[in-house]
Amino acid sequence: MISIQLEAYFYDALCISSREIAGIARKITSGLGIDDPAMDILITHDGTMKKLNKRFLGMEGPTNILSFPDPGDRADSLGQLVINADALGRESFLYGQEPDSCLERLMIHGILHLAGYEHGELMDEAALELESAINQ
Repeated sequence: MISIQLEAYFYDALCISSREIAGIARKITSGLGIDDPAMDILITHDGTMKKLNKRFLGMEGPTNILSFPDPGDRADSLGQLVINADALGRESFLYGQEPDSCLERLMIHGILHLAGYEHGELMDEAALELESAINQ
C-alpha cells in the first residue's frame, strides 16, 4: 500500500492527485520488480524540508527529495519519500522540464535509494531505464 500525505500542494506547478502520485510510484517499483510496494510519500514545502535536511543529513537549506529506507520494522515496506513541492516548481522552471517529468525524475531517484541504490553509474543507468520504461 502506498500512503500519500499532503502537507503542501504543487499549486501552479503541477495539478496531480494523490492517486496519480501513487500510480507513478507503482510504475517505478514495478520496473524494479516490486509488484505490491508499501511506502509512505510526504509532499511538503521548503520549511519542513529544511528542518529534515538539517536533522538527518546535517545540511543547511531545503532539498528536493529525501529517502528514508525502512529500518526493517516492516518487512513489506520500502520506507518513506519526502518530496518538496516548492523545489519541484523551481527545478521544473530552471531545467525547462515539464513539472510531471520533474516529479517522475525525483520519484525515480528517491525510490532507487529506497531500493538500496547509491549515487553513481549504476544508479544513473537504472534511473534512465526506469524513466524510459514508465514513459512508453
